Amino acid sequence: MQKPHVFLLLLILGTAFWGVSFSFVKVGVADGSPYVFLAYKFALAAIVLSVLFAKRFNRLNRKTIAAGALIGLPLLLGNVFQTIGLQHTSVTNTAFITGLDVLLIPLFKWGLFRKPVQNRIWISCSLALFGLYLIVAQYGLHLNVGDLWTMACAVFFACYVMAVGYFSHRCDAMLTVTIAMTVCSLGSGLAALFDKQAVWMPSDTHFWEGILFAGLLGTAYMYGIQSSAQRYLEEEKVALTYLCEPIFAAIAGMIMLGEPLSLRTMAGGGVNLDRASSSRT
Repeated sequence: MQKPHVFLLLLILGTAFWGVSFSFVKVGVADGSPYVFLAYKFALAAIVLSVLFAKRFNRLNRKTIAAGALIGLPLLLGNVFQTIGLQHTSVTNTAFITGLDVLLIPLFKWGLFRKPVQNRIWISCSLALFGLYLIVAQYGLHLNVGDLWTMACAVFFACYVMAVGYFSHRCDAMLTVTIAMTVCSLGSGLAALFDKQAVWMPSDTHFWEGILFAGLLGTAYMYGIQSSAQRYLEEEKVALTYLCEPIFAAIAGMIMLGEPLSLRTMAGGGVNLDRASSSRT
């Protein structure tokens, strides 16, 4: 099997971890500080990646540090907005609205960088947007404050994917993603210092369960795989694999949190799954 196809499968596995992690995060943050949760999550991911790729640190230089910081900033903002949004809307809505970055990435690539985008990518993205609409606008397009926070997160996640694509052939992927995780942890920790709800050692076991799952599988694994994958895959193809994430999130939300899973949601998810599978061709 060719490397691009292997990485596509690994990314889809990562979207499953992402999807399930939404439920862990929603329960973990509950009424607490999202910044503390993010600080621990990214710190755990940074530590794991540092241990796994310790031998690469002899290649570390200013260029790689700058690249990691530039990658980490939109990732930090995207995660902050998404985690805040989860406190005010459902897991399903959060996952599907985050999927708007699938459309934003080719738009940014074409509009900002004047790079051509294949017609079939535009078609796939348009159908994906329709699938998202089927799910989010089940009773009319009534967005709550959590949905708006999540829309902002989609913009920054699109910027993150573009940044990773830009630096993927210029710097060591594992070093830049490790630095990005560190930037996210430090930024979240700094924000937590100004959050009156911040409790650094919560007694709630759900919080620590969320940290372990989201930090190891949803963060260290997924962002590490993505950074490597974007050496072989275009940004919009990576984004199309993200369409699997809301499906896993909706199923996990139903099983773990008792959130409803309607036929319309399943139909929208089916459209997105079809578009995600088309990214392999």
